[in-house]
Amino acid sequence: MQLAFAGDTALGGSLDGIPVGELTRRTGSVQALFADADQRFLSFDCAIGRQGESVYPEEYVIDCDEGSLALLSEWGIDVVSLANNHSTDRGLPALLQGRQSLRARGIGVIGAGQDDAEASSCWITQCHGMKIGWLAFASSDPWVGAYPSSADRAGVAELNQARVLAAVAAARGAVDALIVSLHWGKEYIRVPPPQNVQFARQLIDAGVRVVVGHHPHVIQPVESYGRGVICYSLGNFLFPDYPDQGLQFRGTANESLLVTLEVDTESATIKSLSPVCCDLDGALQLLPAERRDQIMHSLSTTCEILGSLAGEKAWQREVRRFEIARLRRVLREEVVDAGVRAGTSRLLRLGRKNLRSLGRSLGEIIGGGQR
Repeated sequence: MQLAFAGDTALGGSLDGIPVGELTRRTGSVQALFADADQRFLSFDCAIGRQGESVYPEEYVIDCDEGSLALLSEWGIDVVSLANNHSTDRGLPALLQGRQSLRARGIGVIGAGQDDAEASSCWITQCHGMKIGWLAFASSDPWVGAYPSSADRAGVAELNQARVLAAVAAARGAVDALIVSLHWGKEYIRVPPPQNVQFARQLIDAGVRVVVGHHPHVIQPVESYGRGVICYSLGNFLFPDYPDQGLQFRGTANESLLVTLEVDTESATIKSLSPVCCDLDGALQLLPAERRDQIMHSLSTTCEILGSLAGEKAWQREVRRFEIARLRRVLREEVVDAGVRAGTSRLLRLGRKNLRSLGRSLGEIIGGGQR
C-alpha cells in the first residue's frame, strides 16, 4: 500500500477570504502526488474556528474558518494530526469542536481529545486488506510548547517517551502497520536533535513502520532505518503568513517534502520524495530541478551523519548559528535602530515571554542546544 505524508498545514491568515475552489486550483499541481496514494496524512497545525481564547495568550494565534476544511477533503486527506502547539490557539472547546468537524468530513483525527486516553488513542484505517494504526504526540517542552491533555482535561497527547512507547505497545498487536506522528524539535534548524534521532530509531525497533515529524518549519532528513522509515521534519506544506501578528514565512520555511512510502506488514520503504514550495498566494508547486537537487544533496549529506558524533556537532553548530543571528536581530531591531537609550528601555519592556526566550537563546549558544 502507498501512503503519502505532507508537512505542517494551516488555512487562515493571508488565505482568509479565498474561496476553497480557488485554493484547490492553486494547489492543483501537487494534488497528483496525493492521487497515487492509497491514504494521505498531514499535520494540521492550526486551530479550527475564530471564537475562544488561546491557552497561551502571549503566543501567536494560528486559526482558520471551519469552512476552509473543505480543502482537505478536496485533497483527499484521510488522517490528520492535531498534536501540535497551535490546535489549542482558540481554546479547548474549539479544539474538541474542530476535532468533531474533521471527523464529520470523514477525516480521521489523532493526537488530541477530551482527556489523555482519547488524545493518545490509536486511529485505525483499512485498505487492501491491511489495518493501519495511527498515533500522534506533541512535545510540551519550550521548543514546541504544546498544551498537554491530562486524565481529566482536554488537550493534545504529550510526547513523553514512556507514554509513547506504552501506546505503541498497546496498539501494535491490533494493526498490520503502525504510524507515529511526532511534533517535536527546534524551529528553523535543519538537523534533528540527537535525542530525536535516538528516540525515532527506538520506535522503529519497537515495531513502528513510519515515524513522521513536524514543527521545525524546515525540511530535515528522511532515513530508512531497520524495517521502517523516519521523516524527522517535512517542513511547511501550506502555511500562510499571519500579517496582522507579524508572522511571515520566507525562503526555506516555504519548502516541504511530500513523501510517498510503500508500507506492508513487514516493512516501509521510500517510493518518492517530492520537494514542493508554497508562494505568498498559497500556490503549491514542485520546486525547480536545481533547487530540488540542492535539497536532496543536503538531506543525503546530513542523513549520513545522523546518530554519530558528527551529527551531534552539526546540530550544535546549527543551533548556535541560529541563536546568535537571532540575538543580533533582536538587539538591532529593539536597541540599535531605536537608539541605545530608547532601545534599552524598550528591550526591558519586551515582557516575560520574550525575556525568557532571550534567556533560552543565551543558554543554547553556551550549551549548544542542550536542554
